[in-house]
Amino acid sequence: AEEANTWKLLHCLYADSITEHPESINNLIIETTLSQQTLVSALFRCDAELRLLQLLVDWLEASAAYQEETTKTSAPVIGNNIHWSNTLHQLLIGESLFNKEKNTAMVTCMDPDAPRRQKKTIHSDDKKDDNDLCKRIFTEVRCGKFKEAVSMCLSAGQAWRGAVLQGWILLHYLPREDLLSPLEIAGNPSRDLWKWCALGIANNVSENVHYRATVGILSGHLSSTLLACQGSWEDLLWAHLKVQIESRVDRFLREHHLTAEANTTSADVLELLQLELQVEDLSVEQVFSAVKSLMNGKRESHYQTCQRHLMLGHIRSVMQDSLEWLDSADERFIRFLAHLVLVLRLMGKDPQHDVGDKVLEKYVAQLIDQLTDGRVECPEFIAYYTSTVPAVRQVTLYADLMDHIHKSEYRQSVVKAGVNAGVDVAASARVAVKKAIADIHQGYGSLDLTFSQITSVEKDKTLIDKVIASLEWLSLIQNQTEEALWLSNAMIR
Repeated sequence: AEEANTWKLLHCLYADSITEHPESINNLIIETTLSQQTLVSALFRCDAELRLLQLLVDWLEASAAYQEETTKTSAPVIGNNIHWSNTLHQLLIGESLFNKEKNTAMVTCMDPDAPRRQKKTIHSDDKKDDNDLCKRIFTEVRCGKFKEAVSMCLSAGQAWRGAVLQGWILLHYLPREDLLSPLEIAGNPSRDLWKWCALGIANNVSENVHYRATVGILSGHLSSTLLACQGSWEDLLWAHLKVQIESRVDRFLREHHLTAEANTTSADVLELLQLELQVEDLSVEQVFSAVKSLMNGKRESHYQTCQRHLMLGHIRSVMQDSLEWLDSADERFIRFLAHLVLVLRLMGKDPQHDVGDKVLEKYVAQLIDQLTDGRVECPEFIAYYTSTVPAVRQVTLYADLMDHIHKSEYRQSVVKAGVNAGVDVAASARVAVKKAIADIHQGYGSLDLTFSQITSVEKDKTLIDKVIASLEWLSLIQNQTEEALWLSNAMIR
């Protein structure tokens, strides 16, 4: 999943980089009065840093949604359109003979504020259902499924909770065909007032942690959101980025309050909100530093480190870390690094070509080492990756491949794949033959001694067979007959 998420991140970063965006918001604001949503949409189009923050949030939410879909870890929420059904049942049977458990600590009203107002509790089963619902709501918001979170509240009979969640939506005017018809709006014209009230929920320690986190993230309150993140790198990063976006959008709207129509926030409410909700602007790099401080000593995975470098645009750091990982990383991660190098080169972003070559060489060597029984099912695969390294190393690596292929029926396809990929297979074959002869030297100490003493030959016939078989490579390559004859004569002498 981490590898797939990294590719998705790289895709969305690259897609945004090749898309044209207006440089100034002044070219987009042509009307005297605009809705908040229209104004903010224009801001996102021209503010590259804010757009990056939103792009990363969207990526984190999509990744969380995929993870949630595949694992199904959230507790199910029963949709019965009745909230606190067990409490309601207790209230309805009241003082009847059927009520054997007369709980005086239970609320006597069913409105959402009853527990706080009466300082009493709801039924224990309803309390558990509420906890499950709040946790699921936060999960849906974390996955970018805001509408689903609201629908879940409605299906659980808690429309009031769904209404609370919708208070953060920007004011927008719905299109109308007749300009004389009444104006219809969507969103919240009293968004700042809602936000001030939402802070009361986010700061209330008696509220459910996940409900506080949900309301907190929608209102831009970081500390309440962090309570539900549980030290997860992705969750912590999402919370910080989301709050940064909310803070910048709010500041922009206040700076353009004359342009945004129907801004009904009174001065005293605005002053209270700014006093209680103070968010420091952080760069993406500062956000990562803040996340690291909250990781409780946990280290980033290799994939997360790559993701961080990509988000910051530090391609050189990716290459430098790759060099350190080559000797310790597992085969799957080496494969990922090799493909990352190739993609970065296609994008024109490979500041350290020599490091990329080492990564690709490591991957090719890994593919060759995985071959068994002297056969290769898809030589084109190895030939392509071999062709991505410098020509001198191509010869050595492809010779190593030839040295691993002992079965004759696979050799023709290896030669053909190398030729099609642009590898100098003739040079590789010569290196493979010379390597086989060198193995004889190493095994017997003297070439003359090897071929003059029968007992020595019989001692390790495998080496002799390997040298003879290696000459077959030259016979399969055009214009290499003379080279094969010369090497065979040298071997016999």
